[in-house]
Amino acid sequence: MRVDGSVLCWGVQYFVQLAAPSTPFTEVAAGSGHSCGLRVDGSVLCWGRNAYGQLDAPAGSFTAVAAGHWYSCGLRTDGSIACWGDNEYGQLDAPSGSFSAVTASLAHSCGLRPDGSVECWGYDEFGQSDAPSGSFTAIAAGGTHSCGLRVDGSVECWGDNKAGQLDAPSGSFTAIAAGGAHSCGLRMDGSVECWGQYKLGQLDTPSGSFIAVTAGVLQSCGLRTDGSITCWGDRQPRL
Repeated sequence: MRVDGSVLCWGVQYFVQLAAPSTPFTEVAAGSGHSCGLRVDGSVLCWGRNAYGQLDAPAGSFTAVAAGHWYSCGLRTDGSIACWGDNEYGQLDAPSGSFSAVTASLAHSCGLRPDGSVECWGYDEFGQSDAPSGSFTAIAAGGTHSCGLRVDGSVECWGDNKAGQLDAPSGSFTAIAAGGAHSCGLRMDGSVECWGQYKLGQLDTPSGSFIAVTAGVLQSCGLRTDGSITCWGDRQPRL
């Protein structure tokens, strides 16, 4: 998302998920074959593939949006979570009550409660929905794992660990991201560190200072302090 609120997308274009509407947004999220944006009026607009209704955002006002594999979720202004699209594994069945953040992935979702506790729902074959107790400040849902940023800046991950995606390094972070089978964290000094699957360079973090990081299936991207974006990992078009 550019500083003027416009959205620029790149990568696979099988389902027009890169054709962002020409309207200002305050937040944007990318799923497998669709993308969603939060408008300045709080409404959610999604574009791309709609085979499961993942573009059919409900009416009303939201404060955040997340895009998963074939579904999407939004955090309403009252703190409740609404999800839409594919519900094969119950990834749309958000628990009631108030949340401060939401994240969506392959087939499970997680929400951060105002008290810092994490609650996840949906696909749980590897324990990716079994959030540990304690207080967190941020959450990220990956392919079959999840990660949370503790109040002391440490990262804790849970779920599938076949590729070491749960083996967060020690030390303090300010932000986290979870990809297909790897995870990344933003250090206090602005550097990025990634761990887990190292198949196509998705752990080869470039040097320099960043202010945000995100992770896809086999790639990662970071927002630099000068506003430019650097991505690393798989460059092949995949879904």
